Amino acid sequence: MRTVERWGIFELPVAGPGVEAVFTDGARHFTAAAFAGAGGGHLVRFMPDVEGEWRYSAGEGAGAFTCGPPSDGNHGPVLAVGGRHFAYADGRPFHPMTTTVGDAGTATLRALAVSPFNRVRLPASSALPLDRLAEQIAGLRRLGIEAEVDLTGRDIAATVSRLAAYRNVWWRAPRDPDAQTAILEHDYAHHLISVHGGPDTDFGAPWLTHAGVRLEETRGVAALTEQLGKPVVVDDCGAEGDAPAPERSLPARDLVARIWEGTCQGGYVTHAESYGPRPWSAEGGRLTGEAADRIAFLRHVLESAPPGLTHNPRYYDASTLETPDGYVLQYLGPHRYPYRRFELAEGSWRAEVIDTWRMTVSAPRALSGGRAEVQLPADPYCAIRIRRAPGG
Repeated sequence: MRTVERWGIFELPVAGPGVEAVFTDGARHFTAAAFAGAGGGHLVRFMPDVEGEWRYSAGEGAGAFTCGPPSDGNHGPVLAVGGRHFAYADGRPFHPMTTTVGDAGTATLRALAVSPFNRVRLPASSALPLDRLAEQIAGLRRLGIEAEVDLTGRDIAATVSRLAAYRNVWWRAPRDPDAQTAILEHDYAHHLISVHGGPDTDFGAPWLTHAGVRLEETRGVAALTEQLGKPVVVDDCGAEGDAPAPERSLPARDLVARIWEGTCQGGYVTHAESYGPRPWSAEGGRLTGEAADRIAFLRHVLESAPPGLTHNPRYYDASTLETPDGYVLQYLGPHRYPYRRFELAEGSWRAEVIDTWRMTVSAPRALSGGRAEVQLPADPYCAIRIRRAPGG
């Protein structure tokens, strides 16, 4: 009997178009439609989500396979959890560090492999053949990178049937509710789905798992998250570059500031780069700007934080993330505050000042519970991180 890892891909040759395969683990049934394979013939692909024996029937044929444990690095598809956050299916937290990229070909994959990005927004190009799109998604999956696929202008049934077996897929849906319903009909794996638009877009449909918003003023993320009760991904806040359009010619420092601001407002902010005649966000290839290194630094800060980071609106003058056990990450933006005050629980704490542009962290400063004051340098774009001292 064939064995496929959990959240891997089981591939089944079938007799021809129009065939649907039904997969069952005994308690549940899932239907996957056939598509034309790249080498001729027709295939069905299926992603099993629990270990054990699975049975299938397709046309006149039937059979079974075993689903085994996931391999290292396979954490399953990403889910929206808790109204504000994302996590892999195995429970591991996922903080999207996204870039918009024009093509996920070989050169782009090489660049992404050494980048901080764990999610990409692929172009809205219905001209890209489905075989090629599937190859790009498979290449991203090998790197552990999520892929947002724009379904605008595509045959939804054909595209979703072919790509739903990839655990790293997110759908960017057309605005048409009928098209969104078609995605739900053909996606047995229930991948994340959103639409893209400004903050006045209707993101309220229950099948939209998160909001994909265009927002230059990323301080607005927290209010939008509170209003929607679902995670907010800022798909477009501008681009580092030298393009004629003002929002595509931001200095890297401005883009990094927008990303830190939106992150500390409890959102997830997308990078874009628009230098020269063949920019990264239009054609892929190679990153040339200065923002990516600073995003790698931010990713390290976030991944070293405890889970459950949530925006605290009490600090109206500085975007602030906290956890229930007292961890604080506060971004100060362009302000040159001489100090900041915090109310800390009993115990011993340590505070560090982070220079988000120079990517430096100060030596820890000891704090005690109660009202505490953190002195600051006269520099813009700093952040403060407060953690319990060892044994505190």
